[in-house]
Amino acid sequence: MKKLLYIYNPAAGRKTAKINLSDVLEVFARQGYEITVHPTQARGDAAETARAQGSGYDRVVCCGGDGTLNETVRGLLELPREQRPVLGYIPAGTTNDFSRTLELPKTAPELAETAGAGVPRAIDVGQAEGSPFTYVAAFGLFTDVSYSTPQASKNLLGHFAYVLEGMGKLSNIPSYHMKVTTGDGRETEGDYIYGMVGNTVSVGGLVNLPRDKVLLDDGRFEVILIRRPENGKDWQSILTALTTLELAEDGVVTGFSASEITFECGQPVAWTVDGEFGGEQTVTHVVNLPQALTIAGGAAAEQ
Repeated sequence: MKKLLYIYNPAAGRKTAKINLSDVLEVFARQGYEITVHPTQARGDAAETARAQGSGYDRVVCCGGDGTLNETVRGLLELPREQRPVLGYIPAGTTNDFSRTLELPKTAPELAETAGAGVPRAIDVGQAEGSPFTYVAAFGLFTDVSYSTPQASKNLLGHFAYVLEGMGKLSNIPSYHMKVTTGDGRETEGDYIYGMVGNTVSVGGLVNLPRDKVLLDDGRFEVILIRRPENGKDWQSILTALTTLELAEDGVVTGFSASEITFECGQPVAWTVDGEFGGEQTVTHVVNLPQALTIAGGAAAEQ
């Protein structure tokens, strides 16, 4: 019999993982799985469970927010590549950015169908100074919202673009003078209020990239940098660029792709990875781990 490990965060989002538990398990049972259920007990528990038990299962399905997904991925990456099971994901957080990228369905039974029997596809995974991330590593304006506010307030990040417009009337916005270098020789330098390295079409309401520009298994990330605005015209340029996604090679909002990026700053910079605190350092090296995991998505596979 096929074996499935179900890791869920009972506190995620509006506690939908706990509410929908019976419906989800019923789907997995119908798919022919022998199921082991593990509700997470504390921060880091999903990672440890995936690392310690993941190799003994055909699929590991995690249910929770982006942080729970990040932990599960972190645990699976500690296994030898040939021992990593197919990963299924049932989003139950407040933003669920990566679920939009995977185009997952909405209801719990449909999500369980995809998680347990969806077609496996390879995805790249990122690493920022040793911290793995599934879809984004970022620094700067408001990136600490998701890990420094109570769970009930996490949807605040979804209003990033709206708040950003209001920030145009304020002064003393923190910025970081950074030198940014890619593995293929690109180099740029400036004072940035925000930067992201992602493998996603959606980032907390700030950026919604075109699907044809984001390939999950091409070994490259999308990089966006926002320079410190000096006047009202710069603010308008930022809002226009984020709305139209017409990103210049070296404008107020800069966009490009790369597989390896190094950020150097004269002061420590706090990073967030998949919505969780990712450390604080003066030099941050971000690298793409090509096709490091296999995740279930799309239509159900033929039995």
